[in-house]
Amino acid sequence: MDKISALKFRNPAYLTQAIGERLRVARLARGWTQEELAERSGVALSTLKLLESKGQGSLQRLTRVAVALNLDGELRDLFAQPNAMESIEAVKRMDRQRAPRRKKEQGHGT
Repeated sequence: MDKISALKFRNPAYLTQAIGERLRVARLARGWTQEELAERSGVALSTLKLLESKGQGSLQRLTRVAVALNLDGELRDLFAQPNAMESIEAVKRMDRQRAPRRKKEQGHGT
């Protein structure tokens, strides 16, 4: 991927629009109308239209639509806890990055 494409994917406006497009594609793959998905997800039709066309809407409404489309696993993966091995490796890396501690000098002549 070239640098321009990489930057495009880091643009929040582009990213939210791409998410909306993904929702639309998933809805069409199921053969549902916007009205059907709005009813199944419990969001207003106008909200669903904004989600699909511009990626605009709240996280709660996005989650409702994702659940209705069976895409909620991808949202869970996005915020999943790292597995134990990754956590152990992260701790080891942190230990390696710390500066060595100075030893306290003990007083002489007590």
